[in-house]
Amino acid sequence: MTTRPTAESSATFADLTVDHIEFYVTDLSATVERLSTGYGLDVLVPATRGTTGGAHESAVLGRNRIRLRLTQAHSEDHPAWTYVQQHGDGVADIALRVPDARAAHEELVARGACAITPPEQLDGCVSATVSGFGDVVHTLIERSSAVPHDRIPGLPDPCPVTDHDDVDLLNIDHFAVCLPIGDLDKVTRFYTDVFDMRVIFEEKIEVGPMGMNSTVVQSPSGDVTFTLIEPMAGVEAGQIESFLADHGGAGVQHVAFACDDIIRAVGTMSERDVAFLRTPTTYYDMLTTRLTPLRHTVDTLRGLSILVDEDHDGQLFQIFTRSTHPRGTLFFEVIERVRARSFGSNNIRALYEAIELQRQAAGEPR
Repeated sequence: MTTRPTAESSATFADLTVDHIEFYVTDLSATVERLSTGYGLDVLVPATRGTTGGAHESAVLGRNRIRLRLTQAHSEDHPAWTYVQQHGDGVADIALRVPDARAAHEELVARGACAITPPEQLDGCVSATVSGFGDVVHTLIERSSAVPHDRIPGLPDPCPVTDHDDVDLLNIDHFAVCLPIGDLDKVTRFYTDVFDMRVIFEEKIEVGPMGMNSTVVQSPSGDVTFTLIEPMAGVEAGQIESFLADHGGAGVQHVAFACDDIIRAVGTMSERDVAFLRTPTTYYDMLTTRLTPLRHTVDTLRGLSILVDEDHDGQLFQIFTRSTHPRGTLFFEVIERVRARSFGSNNIRALYEAIELQRQAAGEPR
């Protein structure tokens, strides 16, 4: 790994933002239908045959600052073919917007990132791709002033968005990344030393016989946030080990969408058949011993199974969807922040305690 970059060179990534996420999928039309109907995302670019990289189709969905590119391979020549064989549907590319893609690519490779594709100009954009974690890469996107802010190179201009939608997801709050035991420090250093991110949160979480280590890295702009998680050595296997085994290595476990009103968003998504994880009622029985919600009532939160946590800055409300992935891996989170900067780690303990109380009340063994 290279040495820590200087303050002067770090200006290259001072304004790093999420440009779009690319998912490789096995059924493009079904995925578009599920995300557009259930999550209220507009179909900005209908399914279109790609002009580069082999036989494939892509569609683009979005709302506010969220842009998702969904790609299905129709030939072994396209990397999506191999990806879905290895991992199933999942996040393959977290594309990052930069002011100068050529300079950013050169700087990242000099610092230790692996070059995947060299800089190229297409449709008024300059793009280049470097390594990330596992099989996830980062495409650097530079747009000229004449290019639509959400144009993805190789695809048509996006269609106008529709009228306001009751879900109204706003942006990508963070990515949760599962890593094998021993990789957390290495991947953390990669993002701090290579991408100029900073560590904003570290925690060891032990709940009963299970445990995990977590580090959160964030870009100087605050727009790109990775919650990096590895299983804790020497404890009982849990959900992180299950993800790694079922996914086939490191990858994005979930993508968190931010919203302004989680009650409205989750209520509407539930009506549209998006399934969420259910929370035991004992969680809400114990909630007021931990905190008093600043927004939304306990009964309203209970009715939708929404979790709440707080830190020194405020509170956050969050809920996780049930995975529709055949392997039970990839899922999504909906989150509303009331000034809070943390990521709900206290909810992991609270949920474990609530489940234990529920089991004891039912006379079930641990």
